Amino acid sequence: MATICSSLARGRAMRLTRLDGCGNPVPGPTGSLVTKGFVSVTATPVYADIEDITQTDANGDNCIDDQSDPALRWLTLAMNFCLIDPDAINIITGDPLVVDDATPTPNTVGFRIDSSVSGSANFALEIWSGKPGQACGVGGSEQFGYWLYPFVVQAQWGEYVVENGALTITLTGRTSAGSGWGVGPYNVRADAVTQTPEPLLTPIGESQHVHFETVSVPIPAAGCGAVELPVPPGP
Repeated sequence: MATICSSLARGRAMRLTRLDGCGNPVPGPTGSLVTKGFVSVTATPVYADIEDITQTDANGDNCIDDQSDPALRWLTLAMNFCLIDPDAINIITGDPLVVDDATPTPNTVGFRIDSSVSGSANFALEIWSGKPGQACGVGGSEQFGYWLYPFVVQAQWGEYVVENGALTITLTGRTSAGSGWGVGPYNVRADAVTQTPEPLLTPIGESQHVHFETVSVPIPAAGCGAVELPVPPGP
């Protein structure tokens, strides 16, 4: 069995997918969004406090010295955007969109931060990293690092500054266990034999917060605004 190792640089694209309260993808006309308009995504693991159990004997020597194993609670994700896409904000935070009076179909022109819903949305986050200096793979295909955070919740707004300079906004969220992502609604990897684009090989497990693999399926095209996430085909 061979192991594929990757040196990665740059963030090539990001995809957001709407999820329901159980972490299942929500098909619909604005269920998915691909963007290149981000500066960085910082993932910070959060662990439960380690529990120490110690006891000295009557002579003052250690009788019991034990420590619990590290317990991962979640990863905090800080997403810094240089492109303000109202649909992306809506998918991440749940904040409502602002539309104009164009007919017959209004245009989405902004958003409102609404304390009654802000932070109520659930979403999945995928990121593609570049692989510099690579030799092309089977059939001349380019390889990428593929990061999946299948269940992200509790988004919050960070500080932003309007000034004589570039405006960026930061939104944070945290991963959650109990994802309903399964193998996902997208073809993100290639079959090792046929090179046919396929979903994940195995479903995301109950306790799994992050998935990474090296892939060769082309990165989806970025755009402005959300696009349809089709209903998955029946059995």
